[in-house]
Amino acid sequence: MISYNIRHARGMDDQVNLSRIVEVLARSGAQLVGLQEVDKHLPRSRFCHQAKILGQRLQKYWAYGATLQWGVGQYGVATLSHWPIVFQRLLLLPSRGEQRGLLETEIQLGHRRIHFFCTHLGLNSEERQQQVREIIQIVQDSPNPVILVGDFNDERTSEEYQLITSVLQDATVQEKDFKTYPANQPKEHIDFVFVSSHWQATSVKTFHSFASDHLPVLVELRLVKPDVHLEYIDMLKQ
Repeated sequence: MISYNIRHARGMDDQVNLSRIVEVLARSGAQLVGLQEVDKHLPRSRFCHQAKILGQRLQKYWAYGATLQWGVGQYGVATLSHWPIVFQRLLLLPSRGEQRGLLETEIQLGHRRIHFFCTHLGLNSEERQQQVREIIQIVQDSPNPVILVGDFNDERTSEEYQLITSVLQDATVQEKDFKTYPANQPKEHIDFVFVSSHWQATSVKTFHSFASDHLPVLVELRLVKPDVHLEYIDMLKQ
C-alpha cells in the first residue's frame, strides 16, 4: 500500500500533471492508496476531479473527502482501493487554520473487512495534538483491522507521534533514516503509515519522483489471521 501527498499533482517543476501521479502509483504496484492534497474542480488543476480520474485510470475503487470548499471547487483527501469500498465518511477534525479531516473507508478484503483512514494534519503542534486525540478515539472504535495513513506534518520526536503510537504501530519504524520531504532533497519524515496489531509490515521503502513535493511511502503489509496458528493472509502489495 502507499501513502502520498500529491500537492494537487503540482511537481517540483511547478507544473500540474496528473499523469505523473498516475505513473508513480502504477509503478508502485499499490493495491491500497491514501492521498492528500487532492483537488476537485479547481482552476489550478484544470477543473479535474482528481480522485475520480485516478480511480478510473488505475482501475481502482475510489472515495473522496473534501475538507475545503471554494465555490464549486474542493480540496481534500482520497482513497483508492483494489477491493470494494463498502462504506465511506469524512470526519472534520478540530482545526485552527485550514480545515482538516479524516477520511474513513471500510474495505471488503476477501472474507473480512478492514478500516482504512487517510488524513492530513495541521501546521500547529497543539492543533495536531487535538486532531490526533480525536483520531485515536475514532480508530479505537473500529472492530476491524486498522490502517491510518497521511501527512502528519511532524516527525517521530513529536508529541503527536507518541500519542498515535500508544494505540497503533508505526509500520515504517524498521527504516530509521526514512525521509519523505521535500522530494528534491528529503530531510524530514512527516508521511506515515500506522497499523493495528492485526498487521505485520514486511517491507518499507520510497522512491524518487518529482511529481509532487513529497515522496510516496510504500509499505507491504500482511494481515495476521486471528487463530492459534497465526497464519498470514491477504498481502497488500507495497
